[in-house]
Amino acid sequence: MDWSIWTFCYAEGRLPLDFVRGTPIASNLGHTPVPMIFSLLQSTDGKLVLVDTGFSGGVSMTGPGFKNFVRSDELLQRHDIDPHEIDTLVLTHLHFDHAGNIDAFPNARIYVQRYEYESWKQVIAEFGHDGVTKDKWPFSSLDINTFATLDAAIADGRVTMLDGDHELCEGITCRLAKDTHSFGIQWLEVATSNGAYALAGDVCYTYFNVERMWPPGYLQGNAWNILREMRRIKAIVGDDLARMLPGHDIDIFTRHRSGAPRGTRIAELHLAPGHDSLIGPSDA
Repeated sequence: MDWSIWTFCYAEGRLPLDFVRGTPIASNLGHTPVPMIFSLLQSTDGKLVLVDTGFSGGVSMTGPGFKNFVRSDELLQRHDIDPHEIDTLVLTHLHFDHAGNIDAFPNARIYVQRYEYESWKQVIAEFGHDGVTKDKWPFSSLDINTFATLDAAIADGRVTMLDGDHELCEGITCRLAKDTHSFGIQWLEVATSNGAYALAGDVCYTYFNVERMWPPGYLQGNAWNILREMRRIKAIVGDDLARMLPGHDIDIFTRHRSGAPRGTRIAELHLAPGHDSLIGPSDA
C-alpha cells in the first residue's frame, strides 16, 4: 500500500509574522502571506481520505478578508474529484478554517477527537452566553455553525469520535496532540514508499516553528505541549523536515513540487506509483 499526498491552497490570508512564527522572535518583522489549506490522500487501491474541509465563507478574526477563495468541494471538482466519492474525512480540529464545509461531503465518515469536540462544547456553554463571535478570545477561531453541521452528522451516525492515537487504515495513523494548538487537535502520520510523512496541521504553522523549536504566536493550548509534540513530529520526518506539512506556511509551495494548473496552488508531497500527477509532467 502506498499513498499519494496533495495539499490545496483554497484561500490566502495575510498576518503578522509573529502570529505564525512566534513572539518575540518574529515580532516587528512585518506581515506574511498565509495559505489556508486542506489535503487529499489517495491509496494505490483507490481509497480517498480528505484531511480538513476549509470553510464555506470564512471571516478572519483579524479583519482583512481572504484572497483567491475557492470552496474545498469546488476545488476538488476542478480536478475531476467528486466530493461525493470522499468516504473518509479527518478533521484535525474544529477551528473555522479546518471544519467549516463539512456538509459538502455527505458520504464521508468523519473522524474527530472526542476531547476536541467535547471541550469546545464545554467552552461554548461556559463562555458563550452573550454570543459566540470572533471578537471574543475563546471563539476567535470558531464558527458556531460548524457544530450544528457536525451534530447533524453525529445524529446521522456518520461521526467516529477518537480517543487518542488511532490507526485510521493501512498506512495512516491519527496522532492526538492534546492541549497544544487546540484541545484535541490531531495530526496524521502517513506511510509511503518515500518514508513516513507528518501532516502536522496547526500543531506547527511553519517549518520555522520546528526548526527553531519555537511555538507559534497564536495558540489556544499549552506551549510546552507544542514543543513536545513538535519533537515527536521531528523524530518521524528527520531534521530536514522534507516529509513534513505545516499548517499555514507559504513555503509549502516552494519546498514541495507544486503548481497551479486549475488556478489555485497545489503541492504534491508524494505521488504513489500508478497515480497521475495533479500538477502535470515533472518537466513541465
